[in-house]
Amino acid sequence: PEVAPDWIAVDWGTSNVRAWAMSGAGAVLDRAASPRGMASLTPDRFEAALIGMIGPWLSGAATVIACGMVGARQGWVEAPYAT
Repeated sequence: PEVAPDWIAVDWGTSNVRAWAMSGAGAVLDRAASPRGMASLTPDRFEAALIGMIGPWLSGAATVIACGMVGARQGWVEAPYAT
């Protein structure tokens, strides 16, 4: 069955990445995991790795929220700590 989430949650760590297709009410509709953490990829491979995991969900999702090493200095885009 096709999953059409309202949003997608991604936790991208150093050694693994996990993603959840979420409903607007907060229910998990589907999940995916991969050993392709930030340390196993070069920056030019981040997008392809993510699309490879969540691509089937993107037709229905407007928002992807990512946390973890994806926002580190050596991640996809650095997200500095808030004061």
